[in-house]
Amino acid sequence: MAAPSNFLDVRPGDDKAVNEVEALFLDYQETRDPAIRERIILAHLGLADRLAMRFRGNHGVAAEDLVQAARVGLVAAVDRYDVGRANPFIAYAIACIKGELRRCLRDTSWRMHVTRTLKELALRVVKARDSLTAELGRSPTLTEIGDDLGVSEEQVAEALEAIDTRRQLSLDQPVGAEGTISFGALLPAPDGEVELEDRLSLPNLLEGLGELERQAVVMRFFQDLKQKQIGTELGYSQMHVSRVLRRALRQMREQLV
Repeated sequence: MAAPSNFLDVRPGDDKAVNEVEALFLDYQETRDPAIRERIILAHLGLADRLAMRFRGNHGVAAEDLVQAARVGLVAAVDRYDVGRANPFIAYAIACIKGELRRCLRDTSWRMHVTRTLKELALRVVKARDSLTAELGRSPTLTEIGDDLGVSEEQVAEALEAIDTRRQLSLDQPVGAEGTISFGALLPAPDGEVELEDRLSLPNLLEGLGELERQAVVMRFFQDLKQKQIGTELGYSQMHVSRVLRRALRQMREQLV
């Protein structure tokens, strides 16, 4: 695509450019002019490429593949965007681009060929195992994981074997003799502030939660209240608050993917 003379490069925080894109979407909705669609895509290519580069050097995926995935996500966002949404297009685009990048990483991070169905089951098994470990205070059996997911013990075993073909460790994988801490918890926090793109994705993630889950997340991570304090405010036990937060964070992660 060749950039037009009045080329836009939309960046988070550039309200003037964001508003101009919203106006372009209104024109596109009325005319379905492919030239307007192309201009909107071009205006966000820089954003897509910058998001792709944030994943560069991880998971053994080529930078070119990441850029291609990000641009696929951008085009899909343009084609699916509803101008009647409360949030501007840039927030929706960031969510779609990140989702496509994560799908790219998910599908290319296996050392041997694994069917998509088995990949998806393997990821569900890992989530269920981690959730049950926290709930039971011990590692769950294959039968317990199978009962939680509604699959057979043999399918759980096959899925766990498939996980071993992945190139990278799961950050949620329990480590140590007791298995009470995750690998990700041992990693240092990233330097600097949260990326603005991530902040723009947050309102959509919170809107997808139930009222109780949303209140618990806001009180825990925005008001910095402890689980016991949240329970007192909402009228629930600390154990119930812990389950609510775990459920909310799992749902938010799934929304991103």
